[in-house]
Amino acid sequence: MLLDLEATVFNTDGDQDPYLVITLVRFALESRHNWFPPPHLVEVASRYLEKHFSTMRCWPEFLRNAATASAWQSPRQRPAARITVENLEPIVNDLSKAAVVVVENGRNDGSFLRAVFAAYAPELAEALSRDWLQLDHAGGTGEQGYVADESAIRFRSICRVVVVKDNDKRHADPAANSGPDNWPPEKPYLHIWRRLEVENYLPDVVLHLSEHPRAAALVHHLRAMTAEQQRWIDMKGGLAKGPLELFRDIDQAARGVWQSGFGKRFPKPLVPPTVTLTVDDFRSLGDDVHDELVQLVQRIRAVT
Repeated sequence: MLLDLEATVFNTDGDQDPYLVITLVRFALESRHNWFPPPHLVEVASRYLEKHFSTMRCWPEFLRNAATASAWQSPRQRPAARITVENLEPIVNDLSKAAVVVVENGRNDGSFLRAVFAAYAPELAEALSRDWLQLDHAGGTGEQGYVADESAIRFRSICRVVVVKDNDKRHADPAANSGPDNWPPEKPYLHIWRRLEVENYLPDVVLHLSEHPRAAALVHHLRAMTAEQQRWIDMKGGLAKGPLELFRDIDQAARGVWQSGFGKRFPKPLVPPTVTLTVDDFRSLGDDVHDELVQLVQRIRAVT
C-alpha cells in the first residue's frame, strides 16, 4: 500500500511510540508497503531515526533511494494511506494485517487471480506467498457480503478489502468499479466482472484443458462469436441459459455445439498451477479484458 507520512510523525519532541514509526519504516524497507518521501521529509525522518535508532544502519541508504524515487513517481493512480500522529497507532495496526480479496470460490476464482497476479503484478504473487495478502473463500455469491463485512471489521482506520463478484445481473458497466477517488476508504471495494463471470476470462490454453469431449469445437465457435456474445455467453450452461436475442444470428454449427456449453468440465482448479499465463494470453481475449484486469490489479495493489 502507498504510504503518505506527515512530517509531525517524525517530531523528535513528540510522545508518539518510536517503535510504531520504525515499524512503518520497516514495512517500506521490506517493500511490504511503499513510501516515497520528498527530500524535505527525508531530512526530518533522518533526524528522528538517528535519535531513536542510531545503531540501525539500514535506513539511511533506504531514505536516500526513496527520496530519489519520489522524483520520478507518476501522478498517483491509487489512494495513499495518510498517516498522522493522531492515527499512527490504528493505521500501523491495520498495515500489519494481510489485505484481503474475497472471492466466491477460493479454489477456482483464487487460481484465476493467482494467474493474473503472476502475469500482471508479480509483487502481488509475492505478497500472497508472504501472507501480506490473502484470498478469502466466500462459499457462494450469497455469502460474499457477509465474508467481506467480517473481513472489514478487522481494520480500524482503513479498509483493505476487495470483493470480486460475478456479473449475475448483467450490468453493462458496473457502477461498483469506481475509480480511486470515488472509493470510501472505510468500505470494502467491490469489483463486479464486466463479463458474465470468471470463466469468460479464461484464455484458450486453459479451455483446451477441459475434459469436455467437444472442447476444441466449443473454443473454435466461441472465438468466432462477436465480442459482445463472448462477453455474455454462459460458459457453463451455454445458449440455453443466455439472452436469446444476443445469439439469434449465430450459425447452426455453433448453435449445436454451444447449446449446453462446458457444463462443469473446466479444469479444477480453473487455472492449474502447472499453467503459466501471460499478459498476451489475456490480451488475446480483447482489449476490454486486458484493461479490466489492469484496473483490478491496480485496485488490489492499492490495498496491499
